[in-house]
Amino acid sequence: MGQGGSIMLSDNVVRLRPFQNDSDDIDRAVAWYQDPEVLYFSEGPNTMPFDRHRVERMYQFLAAHGELYWIDVWDNGQWWVVGDVTLSSDTMPIVIGEGRWRSQGIGSRVLALLIERARALGWPCLIAKHIYADNIKSQRLFARHGFRVVHSGVDSRGQQYYRYQLDLKSE
Repeated sequence: MGQGGSIMLSDNVVRLRPFQNDSDDIDRAVAWYQDPEVLYFSEGPNTMPFDRHRVERMYQFLAAHGELYWIDVWDNGQWWVVGDVTLSSDTMPIVIGEGRWRSQGIGSRVLALLIERARALGWPCLIAKHIYADNIKSQRLFARHGFRVVHSGVDSRGQQYYRYQLDLKSE
């Protein structure tokens, strides 16, 4: 399987741990990608649950095209894996797979770490390629961090989406 990010990113509450092909983490991820809410907002309506093979192929692809991380949260004296994220030049999917951690500000912390990382890498911009029109929480998340809609379209399954972009300027 592919490689993860090159360094650990952390704000002491959330850390982005470089992807490793760890069986326990993959097992958790398989459960996330069988959750109807995760599938609906990340892949669109009527998406079939992912089996282990599909999850592993997805991670291979993401690791080959960007920096793939596990999202860990510090709670009760230890780190818990709660999702995954990829930082790449043309997309940055963030999945909070563990339901109890959704709407708790984790995505905002993750996005702040990714913006900081992209700036450190000297990237001119960040792009969130497909945010589905029904995914209001993600639209608000990206807008709060300064992203703006640069494109609206309809995917091959007829689902409306928006592309968000953040121009990264030297400060």
